Amino acid sequence: MTLWLVATSVSYGLLMLLDPLVYTFIAYNLNVSSVHLGICNALWSIFYITSMLFLGSLADEGKARLLMVIASASMIFSWLSMLNLNTITAFISYSLHAISIAATNLALNTVVFENVDSQNWGRTLLFMRTIGYIVRGSSFIILASMNMLGVSLIQQVTILVLLVSTVLVPSFSLISERSVYRLYKLVRELSFYVKASTSILYIDKPSVAQGVFDKVWYGYSNSRISENKILASITIITCVNDYVLALLPLMIKNIINLKMLWIAYGVTSIVSIIAVLMLKDVESSSKGLALSLILVRSIILLTGINIIKDIYTLTLYLILTSTLYLVIDVTLYNMYTSSTGGYRSSLYHTLRELGSIIGSIVGGIMLAIGMNTYMGLAIMLTAFSIFLLI
Repeated sequence: MTLWLVATSVSYGLLMLLDPLVYTFIAYNLNVSSVHLGICNALWSIFYITSMLFLGSLADEGKARLLMVIASASMIFSWLSMLNLNTITAFISYSLHAISIAATNLALNTVVFENVDSQNWGRTLLFMRTIGYIVRGSSFIILASMNMLGVSLIQQVTILVLLVSTVLVPSFSLISERSVYRLYKLVRELSFYVKASTSILYIDKPSVAQGVFDKVWYGYSNSRISENKILASITIITCVNDYVLALLPLMIKNIINLKMLWIAYGVTSIVSIIAVLMLKDVESSSKGLALSLILVRSIILLTGINIIKDIYTLTLYLILTSTLYLVIDVTLYNMYTSSTGGYRSSLYHTLRELGSIIGSIVGGIMLAIGMNTYMGLAIMLTAFSIFLLI
């Protein structure tokens, strides 16, 4: 495995670590209200979406190294903001982290789509996720075990790894793998039109002609899901996810301390990615797999929250929900990139984050109104996300 792939995967893992690390640090140590914490989460998502929209064109142009430079610079300013710690500087630092992880995410996808054979895209992205989740999980456990409940050291290590990754990111050839894959998709689709048109040879036998056309054409079209449906589905799924989980730290703050929370996050990251690797064909883009997993996870997400009583039940709940969400995200993303030929990956990530914003805000409002209303809307949103993929 090439060095650039490992280095960029580690940098992404450290950035994934810093997301909940900084967020929970703010929640537990700066005495912020739920309103302030909600604003903090919303700012992160807004900066992430804005970064994806502005930087997405760089990814489509294959400028991975420039994206890594932007990620490194953002992380440096994020670290500097935390040196004079208060609520405002912490919010600024967290928002700058969003720019860094957005740029890194786009750069990772770019180097994969430009340097890896299209048949191995799903497997390579899964490998990068695996490295990232192991780095994230083990770092959580190490920091909590050593009572290092700060963020400055991890920020410095992340900056160093990002700079190394920037140097190691490969350059691209004029004819990209994505362009070749797109040409392949066009030729393949044209071949289905040609094959379907052979039914005209049986014009004197209408029933045979219809059978030939149906076998070729509908066999092809039924295996596809439109890009818009995939995007809408991941938006709503993520909306439901944050509808519940964004409020979780506030629910458990009085029974779970920060050290135990980080250990739970760490164990969850490692166990969830191991579970994903054990699942057959997780790198595939199966519609049936996506539908069944969305249903199972929604049941656990909405009913399992009542079992959280201590660190063990919290970890079990997080493992189940995180593992299933990870598999769903991998599956839907592979379906999307297969449909787009690797282009417009920023749109997928942007809409996923939009779902996070909506879920966090609406969840807080609905929970304030009442639990029945809160759960009712969650069920409706889940049903709609499944309907989109049918």
